[in-house]
This record gives sequence, C-alpha cells and structure tokens, in this order.
Amino acid sequence: MLTARILTLSVLLGCSACGPPAPAEVAPPPAGAGAAARPTPKSRLDELANAKVYDAHGVASVCAPPVTTCPEEASSDRPFQDRCRLAGFQVRQCGCEKLCSGDAAAALRHYDAAGTPADCAPSRPDCTPPPAPAAFQDACAEKGYRLDTCGCAWLCSGNPKR
Repeated sequence: MLTARILTLSVLLGCSACGPPAPAEVAPPPAGAGAAARPTPKSRLDELANAKVYDAHGVASVCAPPVTTCPEEASSDRPFQDRCRLAGFQVRQCGCEKLCSGDAAAALRHYDAAGTPADCAPSRPDCTPPPAPAAFQDACAEKGYRLDTCGCAWLCSGNPKR
C-alpha cells in the first residue's frame, strides 16, 4: 500500500527521469530560420494610422498624424461630421482635418441610367420627374437598389452598370 502511494505521488509530482524535457533542454531554433516568415506584431495605433479615411465627397486617403496647432475653421464642417456619425463611422483628426472612417457620402450618392454618380438632392415639390425608362428601372431593381426622386429626376441608389 505504501508503494502505491509513492507511485501515485511520483506520477502527480512528475518524475525527473520521465516526462517532457525541461525548457532549458529544448534547443533554440537556428538563427534566421523563420524570422522572415513571422510578421512583426503591430500596435493598434499603427493600424489606425494606416487606415483609410474619407472626406465629405467620399474621396479616400490615409490619415495623417494629428496636428495640435490647427486653425479653428479647419474643422467646422458639422453636417459632414454628423452624417459620418449617423452612418455609424468615427470622425478622426487627420492633420488639421476631421475625416470619416467610412464613406458617409455614399448614402447621398446616386446614379443615373448611364452609371454616372450624382448627389441626390431633395425632391422638388414644384416638379414631377418624367417616367424612368423601363430598362433603367429593371437594371436598378435587379441589383437590389431602389429608384429615388432626386431634384427633378429619377436616380438609382446604387450603380446599375456594375
């Protein structure tokens, strides 16, 4: 019975003659082997610095580091900042500009029958747009988009030519 307890203790505590080798006994990998294959870990700040940002017109760029000495009028486009936040994106300080982490202008961007982008102006109550061609209606609907009255014309909420 005593030998059974000793055997159990040796298994629980581990035997120095058996089991996996101690960490000091494991040979290090050869120098240079796999060093180029492993990417260096990036910080969250590096990822944000290289992320795309968009201006009020939907033009993409890379965010420049913020500048603390900017003129006050540089960040006065409140409607753009509000559209950015309401679309679910973040407003980021890039240089002296405040840009959006996503394309908030895409919600206003519509397309005509030729696939040309145009901003969707509010519909005018004094004007009834002429009927949209059936081919344009079909192309817009088949892509999962909708026709909207923009100003005094019918425009598609997405590009029907893609």
